Amino acid sequence: MKRFLTILVLFASIVSFAYPQRSDLTGIKICIDPGHGGYDPADDRRLEPDPGNVFWESESNFQKALLLKSLLEAKGATVLLTRTSNDVEPSTSARWQFANANNVDWFHSIHSNATNLPLGQNLTTNYTLVLVKEDISTRQAAWPQAVTMSNLIGPSIQRKLRTTPRSTFTYLDYTFYGGPPNGYNLGVLSGLAMPGELSEGSFHDNYVETRRLLNNGYRKMEAYALRDAFLQYYGAPADTLCIVAGILTNSVGAPINGVRVRILPENVLFSGDNFNNGFYMLDGLRAGIHTLSFETPGFTARIEQIALEPGRTSFYDRSFEGRPVAGPAVVKQSWPTARDTAYPANQLIAVEFKEAMDTASFQSAFTIIPPVAGTVSWHNNLTLFWFKPAEPFPKGIWFTYRIEGSVRTQAGGLLDGNGDGLPGDAFSVTFKTEPALVSVETQSELALNFSLGQNYPNPFNPSTAISYQLPAPSARQTAGGLGVEGSAVSFVSLKVYDLLGREIATIVSEVQSAGTHLARWNGRNDRGESVTSGMYLYQLRAGSLVITRKMLLLR
Repeated sequence: MKRFLTILVLFASIVSFAYPQRSDLTGIKICIDPGHGGYDPADDRRLEPDPGNVFWESESNFQKALLLKSLLEAKGATVLLTRTSNDVEPSTSARWQFANANNVDWFHSIHSNATNLPLGQNLTTNYTLVLVKEDISTRQAAWPQAVTMSNLIGPSIQRKLRTTPRSTFTYLDYTFYGGPPNGYNLGVLSGLAMPGELSEGSFHDNYVETRRLLNNGYRKMEAYALRDAFLQYYGAPADTLCIVAGILTNSVGAPINGVRVRILPENVLFSGDNFNNGFYMLDGLRAGIHTLSFETPGFTARIEQIALEPGRTSFYDRSFEGRPVAGPAVVKQSWPTARDTAYPANQLIAVEFKEAMDTASFQSAFTIIPPVAGTVSWHNNLTLFWFKPAEPFPKGIWFTYRIEGSVRTQAGGLLDGNGDGLPGDAFSVTFKTEPALVSVETQSELALNFSLGQNYPNPFNPSTAISYQLPAPSARQTAGGLGVEGSAVSFVSLKVYDLLGREIATIVSEVQSAGTHLARWNGRNDRGESVTSGMYLYQLRAGSLVITRKMLLLR
């Protein structure tokens, strides 16, 4: 929620509620509301602290909610989410109505905060606050229980995220938003039939924090904080397992990308991201003596003995002297792949590297034969290279694209293009574009009206649209095996597969009428999990007719 007001509301008294001790949260039904949704720039919060590293508040809130759901369910609670994907944005009233309709015991809405400063100018503000509904007529909390819970939530999040310490975390919403005559109640809390609150865990427009909020391990820290507050409020035993976390920086104080931290004897390894946060987190650890091993490639290895206390989160921030050793530049994956013989003509060339690259060294190092005019761009913190042709590739033509061995990582390592471990050799891929369409004379009457469009946008992140056309059959076509009656196709499926042919997701599986249809895929499998970057196949099937195309997802 993009709000930053300096009004501080101090509660003269705090009503406490003592629950009997219980073994866990069994029998407690909780509604978790991931704030915002739908990737809507008008209402969602989109930030790009570094080129190619895109943050959406809605996605961050949703991932926190999924993690919190899992943690609460492990303690016996029943957990409902107001939305189960990030492609939709329920109204604020729909959220509290959902909680009321399901007769939950508690409601919690997850958000992060922002100042009114221009993007990139919040350099210092980063604290935690929790808002509860105010009864406007009495100017007291509508649900005193929510005040008690909020006074547990605020400090719990502050300790886990290490936001700015404060004496007060809990605020009444009407007073916080101006009071009379123009104050208001938060819409998501306004109609609740049970206690609830809205937390603003940290400030996502503080770019240091933005980069951490891109890390799912960091989001899990907030989920743990919320879970711990629920355990404390309902009188359930605190978790005895431990967490180790921290931030790794180099000799000039910059967060290190690709951190690797291992803990023994569990032998659990945390592998960091390239979002410029240096964050690591290891959880589910038993109390006692452990060995913490720092194994980030390019930096001197370091081993420390640490002692963990039951249920505690211990932070071990460390700085590593010197600059990273310049290992070779290595290609992680590329599109198209070598010897691809049907690459879609309207797609681009993409190469993903394992480390951030020196873009200046690419200025004359990339070539494509036969020559094609186009533009070059960089994404994902300078690890993802795109070449976008000015016009679609000609169909049915063999091409070779090449990156010379002189290109370097930002640390100075030369390209190891053939993967032999020795730097300085080029990377090249030969591929053929999809064949040109056959003439209409060779197609059946039915196939003329059966088509599958190229997804748009392509490449895409996070979702893409797919259009397709189903034919209106004649009696002869019905007899020919399409299996239709009147104007309805008997059964249509649109599915996503990986390049090994494994089914990833079902987009459409139903009877549909003839005509043009539009479907969307959100980059998740049938279990609701985000899939990795890469090339995927999407296949339309209607009776005996089948069309398959390729699409490219780039996270």
